Amino acid sequence: MIKNYLKTAWRNLWKNKTYTSINVLGLSIGLTSFLVILLYLNHELSYDRWNPELGKVYKVSLRGEEDIFNATQAPLAALLRDNASQVEAATSISLGARAEIPLSFAEKTVTQTGIISADSLFFKVFPYRIVAGDALNPLNKPNAMVISEGMATKLFGSENPIGKMVKVYNAYECEVTAVMERPEGPTHLDIEVVHRSPNEKNNYHWGNWSYHTYAKTKDHISGNVLESAIDRIYYEDRLRKDKGRSYAEFRESGSQEGLFVDAVHDIHNFPKHRSSNMATVSVLLVLATLLLFAGAINFSNLSIASSLRRAKEVGVKKVLGSSRARLFWQFMGEIAFQCVIALAVSILLLNVALPYFNREFQVTLSIFGTGIFWRLVTQVALCLLLVIALSGLYPAVFLSRYNTAKVLKGDYSTGKRGVTLRNGLIVVQFVVASFFIMGVVVVNSQLNYMQRFDKGFSGEQVVQIRPFMMDTREKNFDAVRNRLLEIPGVQYVSKTTKVPGDVFSDTSTMTFKYQDKNYRIGSVKVSKDYFETLGIQLIDGRLFNDSHTDQHTRSAIVNETAAKKMGLQNAGGAFITYANCDSIPMEVVGVVKDFNVLGLEQQIQPAVFTIGNEACVFQSGGALLVKLASDDVRQPVAAIEERWKTVEPGFGIRLSFLDENFQQLFASHRRLQRIVTFFGFTAITIAIIGLFALTAFLVGRRTKEISIRKVLGAGVADLGMSLGKDFIRLIAAAVVIAIPIGWWAAHEWLQGFAYRMTLNGWLFASAACAVLAVAALTVGIHTLKAARANIADNLRDE
Repeated sequence: MIKNYLKTAWRNLWKNKTYTSINVLGLSIGLTSFLVILLYLNHELSYDRWNPELGKVYKVSLRGEEDIFNATQAPLAALLRDNASQVEAATSISLGARAEIPLSFAEKTVTQTGIISADSLFFKVFPYRIVAGDALNPLNKPNAMVISEGMATKLFGSENPIGKMVKVYNAYECEVTAVMERPEGPTHLDIEVVHRSPNEKNNYHWGNWSYHTYAKTKDHISGNVLESAIDRIYYEDRLRKDKGRSYAEFRESGSQEGLFVDAVHDIHNFPKHRSSNMATVSVLLVLATLLLFAGAINFSNLSIASSLRRAKEVGVKKVLGSSRARLFWQFMGEIAFQCVIALAVSILLLNVALPYFNREFQVTLSIFGTGIFWRLVTQVALCLLLVIALSGLYPAVFLSRYNTAKVLKGDYSTGKRGVTLRNGLIVVQFVVASFFIMGVVVVNSQLNYMQRFDKGFSGEQVVQIRPFMMDTREKNFDAVRNRLLEIPGVQYVSKTTKVPGDVFSDTSTMTFKYQDKNYRIGSVKVSKDYFETLGIQLIDGRLFNDSHTDQHTRSAIVNETAAKKMGLQNAGGAFITYANCDSIPMEVVGVVKDFNVLGLEQQIQPAVFTIGNEACVFQSGGALLVKLASDDVRQPVAAIEERWKTVEPGFGIRLSFLDENFQQLFASHRRLQRIVTFFGFTAITIAIIGLFALTAFLVGRRTKEISIRKVLGAGVADLGMSLGKDFIRLIAAAVVIAIPIGWWAAHEWLQGFAYRMTLNGWLFASAACAVLAVAALTVGIHTLKAARANIADNLRDE
C-alpha cells in the first residue's frame, strides 16, 4: 500500500512539474532562512554551557547611585571568599581580554588577544581542563602562566611548553606551568593565556577598580540568594561607615547601591544591566519564522488552487472503495513527500548561505561538528512536522471531501469556502511581504540618517595609534609627540582615554563636586591639542594651552551636557573637584560643543576633560590621535609606521583611521540591514511566484470565458480589470493591514536609538506602492497573455 502511495505521489509530482517546482522552491527558501537563524539561536544560547560546573559560577558587579560598574575593586574576591558561606572560591581577573598583547619566546614575538592576568584561584572557579603540566594548582607560582593548546603550538611548535619562559610586553617573564584545553562551546570569556601579574601585590587595594570578580558557589543556588548574601557583606565592610545606617534601613530607604550578580550562563544573552545580542537574534528569529510561514502559505495556496485537476481521481477512488481517511492520508503523504524534498533542497542551500552568514556575524556555525547536533535534529524534525501540518492539512481535507456524484458528472465547484480560504491566505502572505518591504525601507532610512548625523567632530584624516606600553602614553608622550610632529604632513598629535568610535569605550562616570553638590560625570584625560585634532567647536572660554595649571590638572574643559547638568552659565571662575579629593580644585576654563563618541544608540554623556593625573584620580589607556594635513595620506602613514619602530622597538604598530573605527559602531545595524533586505526581497519573491502561478492557473480555467468576452467586444483593459481586480483588491487589503503593524514594529525598533529618524507616512506609502506595482505587473502579464490568445483555438471544441 505504501509503495503504491509513493508511486502515485511521484507520478503526480512529475505530471505537475511546474507547480511542484514552485512549491518546493518557495518552501525551500523559507526553510533555509529559518534553519540559518535556528543555528544562530542555538549558538547564542550555548554560551558558557561547556561544563556543568559553570552553573555555579557568577560574575559580581557593582551598582552605584547612578552608574553600573562592571569593573570592581581588587580585594573584593577575597572579601567574598572569606565571609560568604555560600562561596566556595572567588577570583579577580584583569580587564584586558580583548586587548592585543605581545608575547615573546626566544626570537619569536606574537601579538595575541585573550590574554588576562588572574590570581591563583582562577582555575578553582573556571573548570578549564588541564591537558599538560600542573593540573592541581597551575597558577600557584607568582610568575605562573597557563596557555591554550593553540597558543602552545603558535609559540613553541612541537616543543614541550612546560617550564618555558615567555616574556609579556617585553617587560617581564612568566613560566608556563600548564596547558589548558579550549572549551568546546562559545564563552563570554574567550581566553588563550592566563598568567600572574608581577604587579599583583602593588595593585591589591580598594582604590584599584581594574578587575572583574567571579565567584563559584558550593552548591547550585539561585542568583538572588547569593546576591542578597554578598551585598550585605559588602555593605557592612565598605559602605556602612559612610552611610551610617543598618543594612535593613539602607535598603528600606530605596537605595540601589551595592553588589549584584549575573549567572555566567546569562552574561552573554541576558545580562541584568547591559545590552546583549539577544534582541537582534530574537528579531531575526521572528523574521525567519515569518518567511517560513510565507513559504508554507504559498505551498498551501497553490495546492488548493491546483486541487481541481485531481477531482475525478478522488471520485473514481471513492467509487472503488477508498475511504475519506485513506484519501486524506494519501494526500498528506504526498504533501509530506514534497516537504521532505524541500528540506533536502534547503540543506543544500544552507551550505551556500552559511559561509556568508558566518562572515557577516563573525561566528562559525555548522550543522555537524557541534555539541548541539542532536538537539538541532530534533528541532528541525519538529519544524518539518509543523510545516507539513501548516502546508498540507487543509489541502488534504479539501481534496478528500469532494462529492463523488458531482465530480463524476463534471461539477467541480467547491462553493465559497475554498475560495475564501485561498483569498485569506493570499492576504496573509502579502501582509508578511509588505511588512518585510516596510522593514527594509525603515532600516535603510535609519542607517542613512545615522551616516548623515553630525557627530560633532571631524574624524577625517585622523589616525588612531594604540601603544602597547603605558609609558608611551604617559611619561614619554611629549617625546613621542615631538617625534611624530617632525614628519611632513602631520599637523597635530594628541591623546585621549576615550577614543571616539571605540567599540569598548568605558561609559562609567565619576563623582565631581560643584558648589557643594555631587554630580556623576564622565572623566576623560586628554592632551593639549585634543580638541584641535578632532576639530571640536569651542562654545565659551578657551582651550587647553601649555600653562602650568592646564598641564597639572588644575584646569578643566566640559561639554555642553556637563555644563547644563551642573548649571554652569559661563566658563571661567567656576571650580570643580573630584568628590574624594576636594582639596585640589580645577577651574572650568572652557565649554565645548557636544560630540558623539558612543554611537547613536546612547545619549551624549556629560564629560569633564583634564590633562594629567595630579588630582588624586589616575586614568590611563586609550590611544594617540594623529591629524594628517596632507591630501595624500600614504606617505605620512608610511613615515609614522617607520618612526614607530624607534618608539616601541620590537612591537608592531596598531594603526587605524578614526572614521573607519566609528563605522564599526554601525556594524551590527548594517548586518541587520542586509539580513532584513534579503528576507524582504525573498518574502516578496515567494509571494510573487505564488501569485504568478496562482494567476496562471485561474486564468487558464477562464480561457473560454475570456474568449467569449473578446467576441462580445471586450478590450484588453476590460479583461485586465475583470481578471485582476479581485487580486489587486486582496493585495490592497493586505497592504492596509500591514501598514499599522509595520509602523508599530518600526517605532519599537527605533526606540533603541537615542538619535533617530522621524517616522512619516511617505515611507510606508512608498513601500505599499512598490508592493502593489509588482503585484499588478504579475497579474497583468497573464492577463495580457490571455487577451492575446487565439479565440478560435479556445472555442474550437464548443
